[in-house]
Parts: sequence; C-alpha cells; structure tokens
Amino acid sequence: MTIIEGQTETLKKLKEALIRSGITRFDSIGQIRRFLRDFEAEKDQLPSRIESDLDAEIRGMKSTLASQKQACNELRTKIQNEIDQQLRELRTRTDKATKKSNRNGIFRFLYFLKLLSLSHRTSKLKKNRAATIERRTASQQKAIAKVESEIEGLLKKKNDLVAERCKKSLDELIDTKEVVDGLYPLVAGAIGETSVVKTLSKLSDDYYLINDFSLEFDPPIYNRKENDRIFSIQIDHLLVCPSGVFLLETKNWSKASVENLDLRSPVQQILRTSFALFVLLNSDSRMNDLRLERHHWGDKKISIRNVIVMINQKPRQDFKHVKVVSLNELIGYIQYFDPIFDVEEVKSIVEYLRRKI
Repeated sequence: MTIIEGQTETLKKLKEALIRSGITRFDSIGQIRRFLRDFEAEKDQLPSRIESDLDAEIRGMKSTLASQKQACNELRTKIQNEIDQQLRELRTRTDKATKKSNRNGIFRFLYFLKLLSLSHRTSKLKKNRAATIERRTASQQKAIAKVESEIEGLLKKKNDLVAERCKKSLDELIDTKEVVDGLYPLVAGAIGETSVVKTLSKLSDDYYLINDFSLEFDPPIYNRKENDRIFSIQIDHLLVCPSGVFLLETKNWSKASVENLDLRSPVQQILRTSFALFVLLNSDSRMNDLRLERHHWGDKKISIRNVIVMINQKPRQDFKHVKVVSLNELIGYIQYFDPIFDVEEVKSIVEYLRRKI
C-alpha cells in the first residue's frame, strides 16, 4: 500500500472553516458527503429520533434509580446488621453481669449500676433504630428522590420536550446545511482530493504520496522564459516512485467551470509549479544530497510528469507538457512508465523533499 504523508489542503481548509462556524460533527469528507445525501431523510426522521433519544434518557435514569435504590437497601441492611450486632454484644454483657451479680453479694450494687447502664443503652439502641437508619441513609434517599422527581418531570413534559428539542435540532441541522452549502467549492475540492488519495493508496509501498506539498524560496527561483520569480509553490499531491516524480493537481469542476474563461488555467498553474520543483531537484549544487546512483554517462535527471486529475468533467483537448486524466485513468497512466530509480533512490528523493518542507 502507498505510503501517504500529510492531509490535503482543501480538507484542512474545510475543517478550519467548519470549526470557525461552530460545526464539529464531521470527522471526514465521507461524513459530509453522507450528510448532504441524507439531509432530507435526517430532517424527516428528526422527531422520531428525538423521542427515541428522550426515551433512552428516561430508561437510563430509571436504571440509575434502580441502582441507587439497591445501594440504599444494601446500606440499610448493613446498618441494621450493625445495630443487631451491637444488641447481641449488649445482651452478652448483660447476661455476664447478671450472673456475677447473683454470685457476689459484695459487688451486687456495682453490678446493679452496670446492668442499669447496659439496659439503658439497649433500650436507646432499640428505640433509635429506625431514626439511625434514616439518618445514615439520608443522602442516598435524597439522591433517589431527586432522580424520581426528574423522571416524573420528563414524563409529564415529554411532548413539550420533544417539540422543543426538535426545533433546536432542526435549526442546528438547517444552519449546518447552509454552512456546508456555502463552503461548496471547498467541499467539492476536498471530495476530489480525497478521491485521488484513495485511488493512489492502492499502489505498492515503494510509492510515496505527499499531500499539500508547500515550499517557499529565498531567493526566489527565476523562470527566464516567463520572466517570473517564483517565491513559493503549493502542490495538491506529490507522488514519488520508481518511475519518477508525478506532480498532481486535482480539479472537481463542472462542465461550466471547465469552459469558464475567468477561471485560472490549471495548466499554467501546474507548469509554473513544475518548473520550480524541477530546478529544486536537479540543481547541480544539490545533487549529492539526493544520493542517486550515478550512470556512467553522467548524472541522472529527475524528470517531473505533470498531471491534472479531473474528477467530474474533463476537457477534450490535449495540452503541452501536462497530461489531463480522469480518476479512472490515473493509475493506468502512472503505471505506464518504466522504472528509472531503485528503492533506495526513491527513498533518497522523498527524504530530500521532507527536509525542504
């Protein structure tokens, strides 16, 4: 499986935009796609889901109540056993004192006082048994009463609560839909780039995919032919493999967008980026850093193949120095070329690029 590094640019921007809008329910572009697909169904199912959630909440509270009551009963039994144990101990001490009093007339008065004290303690313990149990279980009983009151309140106001929660959830759902619709260009871009990553992930592990590859140049790289100073580049996907380096830009454009003269040409965009990357990888002063195996004819050139992947519509025309493919054609195009680098050379190129990020 392809070794993949980094997150796609549009997906990062999309997540940032959603968080700024207070939306955190999405963890992937797949979840957004399902949300858009199932929006009407989710809206229709909202009342039954809210009622089901409320019923589950009440069941959970009833389960908690049952556990609290069981714990309280166990505590009552424990306290009762403790009191019974104290009464048994008092009875044993009373019996012993009575026997000694009957045998020894000299200390009869003292034993009389002791028996009087034991009798008083026994009487007090029996008299206060119920109050002691209530006092020591008061906090548990208070908690039980609180949950019982909450359950009763939920059951009495169930219909009103369902209506109230439905309105709140519906408002949130509609707001989320409006935000996502407003972010459609980012959503479409993220869908396209995610599709490319998913497709390329099926290649073997001697393929390296770097998403959202960005570099800044100081001094800038000068393109004499175009009289252009390139201060930075950003690449949707950079694929490094035995057959070379592939620079991939993804466009999820409609037919109208493909034909729109006002939209910036992706061909010009990718050629500009490709020129800067070619200079970076093939500069004589840097070739030793790449540790490429030297051919006996001379140093190897790292060629760059420029690819525009069209997810939706694809123009009929061909373009110089740039291959335009559909998503279904992507793997076949990449695998068409023969290997020119071995495994270690591929790793060397990838490591060199990592150091530049």
